[in-house]
Amino acid sequence: MESADRSSSPDEGGTGLRHPKASIQVPGPLLRVAGDYAWRLIAVGVVVYFGVRLLSDLSLVVIPFVISLLVAALLSPLAIRMRRAGVGRAVATILTMLVAVVVLGGLLTLVILRAAQQAPQLGNEINNLLPHVKNWLINGPLKINAKTVDNLSSTLSTTISKNSATIASTALSTGKTVLSFVTGLLLVIFCTVFLVYDGDRVWEFLLKAVPRPVRAEAQAAGRAAWTTIGYYIRGTLMVATFHGVVVAITLTVLGVPLSFPLAVLVGLGAFVPLVGAIVTGVLAVAVAGLAKGLVAAIVITAVLLLDNQIEAHILQPFVIGRYVRVHPLAVVLSLASGAILFGIVGAVVAVPVVATANSAFRAALHYRDQTDPAPPSAHRPDESAA
Repeated sequence: MESADRSSSPDEGGTGLRHPKASIQVPGPLLRVAGDYAWRLIAVGVVVYFGVRLLSDLSLVVIPFVISLLVAALLSPLAIRMRRAGVGRAVATILTMLVAVVVLGGLLTLVILRAAQQAPQLGNEINNLLPHVKNWLINGPLKINAKTVDNLSSTLSTTISKNSATIASTALSTGKTVLSFVTGLLLVIFCTVFLVYDGDRVWEFLLKAVPRPVRAEAQAAGRAAWTTIGYYIRGTLMVATFHGVVVAITLTVLGVPLSFPLAVLVGLGAFVPLVGAIVTGVLAVAVAGLAKGLVAAIVITAVLLLDNQIEAHILQPFVIGRYVRVHPLAVVLSLASGAILFGIVGAVVAVPVVATANSAFRAALHYRDQTDPAPPSAHRPDESAA
């Protein structure tokens, strides 16, 4: 039996040593692990791809609902305080929505009225500035030929007249955009009302669909996510108010037209991290420069730079606090992805969505670490000591 076993073994020269090639596994361990990860990553990628496609196709519903979540996170504390004071759920919701409509409606009315009053002044100052710009182009450092400047002006006028059909089609598409905006606004109002009125009950209903072993983790993640949304929207609103007040005071002191509408735009830019403040700040600087000259543009630029430093070192750490922490790389990638998928609105909601998901994930992991029992080795006495 022993000789038969030896004769059947793949040895060389009867030495009993196994051939080196017989120990090689094909595919090797590294390729096996890579293959296991590869097909799982492919499966996850396919699910993510079609999920994103579905959200993009349903953007007219998804975006208003996300916005309504942000608005509800802002308004819910007021409704909760009313309920604790003895006000009924329905009455508290109605009063909360009325406060929101009055504040937002008053702000929009003020912006529109001030813009209508000061727009003619800005137009007159720009018309008065155009001859100075033309003179600077001809007699300034550039020394452009006067005939070239005149040809440029006539070319612009001809281009505008030739593209009248394009302008008309743009107006038509703008009309469709306005219709979509109105539809989305109505959906935001509808969802906000029910989230303020019945948001806690909706969350309890959704928790029932979560399996019992992970229901407590889902509850912890949901609470952390809602806390993050609330702190983000309230903190960003305070930062936006600070920006708007500073810019409004500066533009008013300088005598720049449309100071209040520009201040509102700069404040709204705070809701788009990194990019929003730059774009709206450049617009404010441009209007100040066109209306009041280079000195005014330099002054408003200096004020905006100081304002951004105050936000970065004081407002962001102390107002928004530790509840909203997102790495700058994640901010940039989320802004780019949101803008590509859903446009400007996607850029606005991208960062709070990422911050919320990050807080929920961290809360779930923290709850699991707190509730998981210690490994058995931690409870066993040291056998070597015995």
